[in-house]
Amino acid sequence: MPRDRLDLVQAFFQEYFNGEVEEAVKLLEPTVEYHVPGAGDPAGHFVGREAVANHLERFLELAQPPVDVLKWDDWLIGSTHVAGVVRFVLQRPGRVQDFRVVFLVEVSSNMKIQRVDGFISDPEALDRFFSW
Repeated sequence: MPRDRLDLVQAFFQEYFNGEVEEAVKLLEPTVEYHVPGAGDPAGHFVGREAVANHLERFLELAQPPVDVLKWDDWLIGSTHVAGVVRFVLQRPGRVQDFRVVFLVEVSSNMKIQRVDGFISDPEALDRFFSW
């Protein structure tokens, strides 16, 4: 069980990026919202555990092989929010793209994740990466 907001958010992303979506979803509020900017797949606004789980699984499927998290650059911890700055690489046959992403995560008073907003360094490049 996570001890604090930072542990909770780190556990969520660890499970998610390791492909353990079922475990990651246990850390979410039933009414969770997850927002990914952009126009194409996998962008969107997802509400509820099932919708978020489907999005996470779809993203991992699209990003085969799995997302390579190179480094979490920083963590910022507030009274209700945790932000993580990460650099990761996505690869597909004939395509490699690295991104910086800021995940802004709202944590409820129940110590569950209530909302996740992703801010991508180059949303257009992400759209192009997944456009075929």
